[in-house]
Amino acid sequence: MISKLLGGFFLFLIVISLVIFKHYGFTLTQSLILGIFITAASFLLYQFVMRRKLSIKVLLLFSAGFFLGLYLAKGITLSLYSFFSQFPYLQEILFITLPYLFAFLAVEIGKDKPLSDLLKEESSLYCTTKVVDTSALIDGRIYEIARLGFIEGKIVIPRFVLEELQTLADSSDHMTRTKGKKGLEVVSKIRTLEKPPVEIYERDFPWIKDVDSKLIELSRKLRAKLITTDYNLNKVASIKGIEILNINDLANALKPVVAVGEELVIFLVKEGKEKNQGVGYLDDGTMVVVDNAKHLVGHKVKVLVNNVLQTSAGKIIFARLKEVVK
Repeated sequence: MISKLLGGFFLFLIVISLVIFKHYGFTLTQSLILGIFITAASFLLYQFVMRRKLSIKVLLLFSAGFFLGLYLAKGITLSLYSFFSQFPYLQEILFITLPYLFAFLAVEIGKDKPLSDLLKEESSLYCTTKVVDTSALIDGRIYEIARLGFIEGKIVIPRFVLEELQTLADSSDHMTRTKGKKGLEVVSKIRTLEKPPVEIYERDFPWIKDVDSKLIELSRKLRAKLITTDYNLNKVASIKGIEILNINDLANALKPVVAVGEELVIFLVKEGKEKNQGVGYLDDGTMVVVDNAKHLVGHKVKVLVNNVLQTSAGKIIFARLKEVVK
């Protein structure tokens, strides 16, 4: 019964649209096309928006682009009336193609931006979208970084990343399963944050098999920065022009700056690789290698910094023994 009523309503909508547009000077073909569009838009509103399969924003963008293209087509045909009167089929083609061209263009440009941003004269240069990869979610530090407000702009977590985490969480290997579960827990925690906004990106790239390649394609599509801790993904994405936010680089940059000649107090925990070396660590995990201190392993010592070496794994401080701290 409901389907028959809806069918009758949509048929009535086509007829009414046809009469109205014909009254305002459109041709029969143009009026019919517009009537079909309005009916189709109404059907989409019922079928998708009401059932939450299509956002209202996309529908508004499509409608705005369609009517902009429609009025542009109308203006072109009126301005070049003598030309289109000789070739009427060109006028029909213009009215068919231009509105839909502008409609899909409006959706493509505005679908990944809030409507409020589209109304601004200029967008912020700094609040770019951030795409998060699997390694950053498993690492977990991104939650604290976001919670403390150091990430501006929308955080995007792709659906295919969640699927990869789910696959890891279902693994028979204990370590792999633990990593997957940790990543999913971090996703749940991030989604509880009010700021920054977090979005689960549903679209996939089925023609791309590798998750890293999908992340690069998505970042390019959204013009977003990619948050990761994966060294190889970092290199490949950088080569392809994607801006990278590496959490490991951030952690290294936040470690205290140690100058040559500075005094440090550390606890020696093990022997070094070279002869007579002792090794200790600062509170932030930075390794300190002390010459001629092998015999003092298990003691707290005061040392003088000789050199600071920056490696891909972090900083290593080389020092010489000054005295034993009692």
